[in-house]
Amino acid sequence: MTTPADQRTPLRIGLLIDSFTQPRWVRRAVEKILEVATIEIVAKVDSAGVDNRSLLYKVYDGIDRRLFKADALDPVGIEDLLKRATVDHGFEQIGAAGLDVIVNFGPVEWNEKFSSAAKYGIWFYSFGDPAGFNEVVNNIPVKVTSLKSLHDGKESVVYQSVSPTLSRFSVRLNTNTCYWKSAAFAARALRDLYESEHMDQSQDQETAPTNAATATNAAAAGMFLKLSARAASRAIEKLSTFEQWVLAYRIGDGEFQYLIPPVDRFWADPFPLAVDGKYYIFFEEYLNSVGRAHISVVEVDQKGIVSGPTEVLKLDCHLSYPFVFEWQGDYYMIPETGERNVVELYRAKSFPYSWEPEKVLLEANSPLDATVMEVDGTWWMFVNIEEEGVAVNWDELHLYYSNSLFGPWKPHARNPIVSDVRSARPAGKLFWSNNVLYRPGQDSSQRYGYATTISRITKLDRRDYLETEVLKIRPDWDKDIIGVHTVNLVSDITVIDCLAKRRRRGHFAPLSPSGSLDLLASANMERRSETSSVGLSRMKE
Repeated sequence: MTTPADQRTPLRIGLLIDSFTQPRWVRRAVEKILEVATIEIVAKVDSAGVDNRSLLYKVYDGIDRRLFKADALDPVGIEDLLKRATVDHGFEQIGAAGLDVIVNFGPVEWNEKFSSAAKYGIWFYSFGDPAGFNEVVNNIPVKVTSLKSLHDGKESVVYQSVSPTLSRFSVRLNTNTCYWKSAAFAARALRDLYESEHMDQSQDQETAPTNAATATNAAAAGMFLKLSARAASRAIEKLSTFEQWVLAYRIGDGEFQYLIPPVDRFWADPFPLAVDGKYYIFFEEYLNSVGRAHISVVEVDQKGIVSGPTEVLKLDCHLSYPFVFEWQGDYYMIPETGERNVVELYRAKSFPYSWEPEKVLLEANSPLDATVMEVDGTWWMFVNIEEEGVAVNWDELHLYYSNSLFGPWKPHARNPIVSDVRSARPAGKLFWSNNVLYRPGQDSSQRYGYATTISRITKLDRRDYLETEVLKIRPDWDKDIIGVHTVNLVSDITVIDCLAKRRRRGHFAPLSPSGSLDLLASANMERRSETSSVGLSRMKE
């Protein structure tokens, strides 16, 4: 019988360190561990301190360090956090301390010695050596970071996250995000361990590439050549082309039609509504001259634009992702207002052109793309929350629930429920197809807004959340379309946005969207669902 969480004693943790001076991300990791567990003992181990990096890589690292700011590895003291812990210099006490977990922030060479000194073994981070080098050398779009365990000779993954490779040139910029994100991993895994009283290694974990590069002189020289070629190619590309988000829609089974903005702006994040036989598309309208966006609406029919676009909501901050919906006879909008650190609900004063603030639903650190849905009387909010120190908020999806649209909203027990740049950030309304619930998510691995991942929700309650990817909508119908990051199906209208690579001179006429988008048809979704794990039975819309 499982003991209720509120009746258990806190987990007893040991730390392995080689110094009381540690990188900033380690200090934060220790602070977070102390929020969920008790650090009983600290073992100070010796570090070889040998720098095995090649001369050429050291030259590159020096240039990288001067050009790009990265603070996760700045040295800081942690001794003040460990005043209540016993310091074990001789290692005699740590094995007899009755520890649940030992977390190793020192050399991994010590893992084997301490792997049996705690109930659940020793936990350690896996970043690569040197961290981030392989992703830059081989132009790999994502970085897999893992918290692993070693216990009685068996190694397994405790927690894992997939981050974007933010720079094709700087190892430091990429690893800085990974280090800051990873500061939360141990605390998250300890929280889950405490709640469940058993280890729960997740399935289908990523593995590092078998051809991972090492920082030899030859590899560093090759990297210099590749970076030079990339820089030259990017410079030529910028001279001849520019990128612009455009919209496309179709009504029923008709052909998609593009809505292409003037060259001084872009249109993105489209959300449609069908009202009284008319079709409206709300979207983000970003003006290059202003440097931020407002929300606009356009009315369309089978032939094209009927009226608009018309500005409907403008604030003193950037607005995007106008999540619009009808509920109990009223029309609501939840625009992204992440700059204000709030999720705010608006109600239509006069649909579709006049909106007024109704209620702040949530206060959080830069919440992005809030997406709500009611299922069997419970409201669910999917929203990205920024982890402190991380450069972009693309890959940490949080879930909240409430008995009412107006709150209060409570955090899900497994937050963040997705930590993967290939599907975490919301990409449109959840939708039903053949009694199965699907969630669109952005895939920003190859580039920001590269593709949309459609995931089947297989478990949704206040304790657990599971989803399985069933479809990837890629920009695969035209060579000049290089991204698609919002997909919405409402009534009989489908809308998407597309990142277009446009020539600075010449006419722009891309092919009609098709390809993987065609798989959104009900029959195709049903076949894809049958191949994934058992999911939810139909719940109330």
